[in-house]
Formats: sequence, C-alpha cells, structure tokens
Amino acid sequence: MTQTATPSTATSGAGPETWDAIVVGAGPGGLTTAAYLAANDQRVLVLEANQVVGGSTQVFRRAGNKFEFDVGTHYVGECGPGGRMQTALSGLSLTERITWLRQNPEGHCRIMVPGTTFHTPTGWDTYLERLIAAFPGEEKGLRRCVRILRIISAGEEPRLKPWMLLRWGLRPITKLMDACGLSADAQAVILAENGDYTWPPYRTPAVMHGGLLHHYLQAGAYYPRGGGQVIGAHLTDVIQSYGGTVRTRSRVERILIENGRAVGVRLRGGEEFRSDVVVAAGDYKLTWTELVGDEHLTRKLRKRLANLEMTQPMFAVYVALDVDLRERDTPPLAWVWPNNDVDGYYREVEAGRCPEQMPVGISCPTAKDPEGTHSAPPGYSTLELVSWAPKEHAFWNVDADPMDGAEYGRDEEYRRLKDELTERVLDTASLMIPDLRERMVFCEASTPMTQERFTLTSDGSCYGIAPLLKNLGPFRPKVTTHIPGLFLGGASTEFMFGINATIWGGMKTAGVILGRDLEQEVKDGAVFVDEAKLTEITEDWDPLLASKPGSVIRRAARRRPRANA
Repeated sequence: MTQTATPSTATSGAGPETWDAIVVGAGPGGLTTAAYLAANDQRVLVLEANQVVGGSTQVFRRAGNKFEFDVGTHYVGECGPGGRMQTALSGLSLTERITWLRQNPEGHCRIMVPGTTFHTPTGWDTYLERLIAAFPGEEKGLRRCVRILRIISAGEEPRLKPWMLLRWGLRPITKLMDACGLSADAQAVILAENGDYTWPPYRTPAVMHGGLLHHYLQAGAYYPRGGGQVIGAHLTDVIQSYGGTVRTRSRVERILIENGRAVGVRLRGGEEFRSDVVVAAGDYKLTWTELVGDEHLTRKLRKRLANLEMTQPMFAVYVALDVDLRERDTPPLAWVWPNNDVDGYYREVEAGRCPEQMPVGISCPTAKDPEGTHSAPPGYSTLELVSWAPKEHAFWNVDADPMDGAEYGRDEEYRRLKDELTERVLDTASLMIPDLRERMVFCEASTPMTQERFTLTSDGSCYGIAPLLKNLGPFRPKVTTHIPGLFLGGASTEFMFGINATIWGGMKTAGVILGRDLEQEVKDGAVFVDEAKLTEITEDWDPLLASKPGSVIRRAARRRPRANA
C-alpha cells in the first residue's frame, strides 16, 4: 500500500493562499479541531513545526525500528462506551479505527510506596475499600477524605457540593488530608498518580486531584491499540480526506493581525497564508509572547503572562528488555515512590535541584497492547519511565534556546547530568523490576530540553499552565480571545489538559468556531464523516509514516503474537 498526503493547492497569482481556517499545531487538540472543521465543509490548513504530527501522543523508533516508544500516551480515562473520548471520535467515524484497550479493571495501576503496594481499581467504593484494607487504623479519616473528594469531583451528593467546594475543594489537597488525620503513607498512596499533572500537592486544589482520581475511577484506564501514534494518523486522514492539508516542518513565526483581527500566519522563511479563522493550538504562553506579540496584548493579559507558571517538565527514560514482561507479574502501569514525601520531591525540583531518589511512573506498552504493531519483537518488552526534573536551562548547562536549535546534546556537563538522572530513574524502577539492568538491551533518555525542542513548549511542560486555583474553572483561558478571528486550542484552554481533554476540547473549539453545539449534535447521533472516504487500513498501514504527510509506506507492520494461554 502507498499512502501520500493530499498536496496543497497553491492559489494562482502573487497573493498568499487563502483558507477557511488555519490551525497552528498538530497535537491531538489541534488535529481534532481541524478534523471537525474539515468534515463540516471548511477548507483547513494545519501547520506543524515538527516532522511528525501528534504532539505528545507521537511515538519514535530506535535500534533500526526494532523498538517503538510512546512520548506521552501512557493511560487515558473516559474511553469506554458513552465516555468523552468515544463521543468526540464518533462524530468523525473513528471509534472503530481508534480502538481503546481497557487495562485490568481489578487494578489498572500498581502504586508502590515503602511498605505498601496498592492497586488502583475501577470504582470509588472499591477504591475506598482497598485504602481501608491497606491502612485499617485510618478508616475514619479515609472515609471522610474520600467522601469529600467524591462530592467535589464525582458529582455525588450534589446539594453539598457548593459548601464542600468552598470548605475543601479550593484548598490544597494536603490540607484536606491533614484535616482527616491521614498518615504520610496513606497520603502518598492517594497522591501517587499526581505525576499525571506534575504539580506539587501543597499547591494543588483538592478538586483538581479529586478530578484526576475520578477520571480513572469512574470507568477505568485505557490505551489505544497500536500505540499513541494512531491518534494523530487517523485524525490527519480525516482532515486530508475532506480536502484539508496537513503540513509538517512548517513552523509559524507570526500570527498576522491587521486592523485588530487575525487574518493569517507567516512561516519562518516568509511564506504567508490567509484566513479569517486562526486556531493557535500550541503552547499558550508562546502563542501570545511570540506568535501574536506584545503590541496586540491587553494589559490584563500581559500581567497574567508575566506571572504565569507552567507544570513541571518530565525527565523520561526509554528502555527495552530481552524478556516478555507479560510472562511475569509485572503490571503494565505503575507509580513507584522511593519515599513517602511527595511534596518534598517537588520542593527540591522547584528549587532547581534533583534529589538522589526520584519517583518514577512505569508504562509498559508491550503489556498494555500485547498485539501492538511496532512496539517490540516477540520475547522483548519496552518500558517508558517518567519522572520530573528542573526546568532551568542553567541546571542542564544549556545557554541557548532549544527551540531555536541550540547545540547542547554533546555538552559534557549536560550528558553527565542526563546519565546521572537516568541511573536514578533506573534505581527506582528496579524496585519493581529487580533485574532491570541485567535484561536491558536499549536505554535512552530525554530531558526538559528535549521537550522544548520538539514540542515548542514553555519550560518543557507537558501539561501546560499550572493547575492553580487562578487557572481553573472560570479562570482558565477560553478558546475565544480578545482578537476577532483568533481562537485557542490545546492543553491550556478551558477544556483542560491530557489526551482525553484535548481531543474533547478540539471538538468543542470547532463548535465555537462554527457557532454550533457539536457536542450535542454528536450525542444526538450526528456523524460528519463518511468512513468510506477515509484511507483503507490494510496490513502494511503504518501510523507513524501516515503521520508524516507525504511519506510513503514501504514495509508491512510487524505484529506481536498473542501470549500463550
């Protein structure tokens, strides 16, 4: 099979090409917005600086394509029937093309803190029962804490929600747990998955952490069959099948503002495109400071940007092992904390230091998707080990901007720090996989500088603006802006961050642009895409190459055999 991108049709004459809508940034949010617009008769251009679409959902391959790793697709909530993910994808005829594998409902994530191993289940009742079983002497406090979290985050006992929000929901999660008399160990278990938003508990409103728990507890955790790249590949296919164009290696230098409204964009190199609608679906801070420019900002927005904090950036280690972890009792997902001082680790990182002991999130794609197409050959496993580390360039001995191609990768101090933190991450991961180093056949790490370079995000942040009270609910940035024709998308908008939220937000943003309630239309059964118009998926279809518009697929996908019963 050969698949190529739909070529851009240049407008004749000397003027710049004109589109109905231009989307800047091809992460899941931007691609979903573009797909809904294209499927509703809008001529759409998507511009992506990287060579691959997908943002943090993309994958990369190493060792001669022997191993494939997800950059940021580890586990996603609300993907079952009736969930937000299925709703957003159904309007694009993608629910069969992007299929979600439910992870073990008895315990989708293993949490390990010193002296305690806990398996996060589906359902609040089971969650509470397991907490009490783990900490029987703290039953009263656990019942109180979990009840409050359910009220403020899960919609239970709605008449009490306003009071509970004011009393506890807007205060730090640590204040609530302290008031409930929970021990440090019990708190560490409840907080263990907060690496899913990389922000210190003592600065995180209880409603925010409760929302994270509810995201998974309500219906479990899921992983896309074939890895994260299938998301970008299929959304791109919708856009191109409906007359849109997706261009990679096309970095936008400026959003053009004329007479107070957005009229198009200019690329680095000078190429211009015109449109009455521009969707900035990349980094919130850089959108305003670099793409729009200070002269077009309001005083209030300037003040907000000056004090804006981003979530902590990730440090990730990608490992391949010469053993199939499905043959062991190794879980597909885990969070391992070498101590119970969750806030203490964040305080060190906030101070520009990295402690000797690093918490680690462990994701095993070969276990989450046993028949994955490219993850690893039979008999091998891949692991993605994530922690977080200082964002400051000085910490990494980088004195230039990674976004502008700063040469730092060969710097001796940078490499030393990278190797040192890699060993610390491996130390923690070895608490769950003792023979990790002995079975390791591949290892590579990425730093916050890597994230900045490839995704053009402020401070290398994966999750956008920090989940402080001033950035939540009605205070979160809207998709509409003070500049007519300019809309926002991505992780820092009112629809929140994470794969589910940004895809959902992409649909909602398209609805705002079209002046329609697309959510309700889809829930009422509307489907805007005829699946027959989409690319036929055959054995040699490769989501990574399909996410590089213009690439040609040259080889069949390698599929992993099922585990023996």
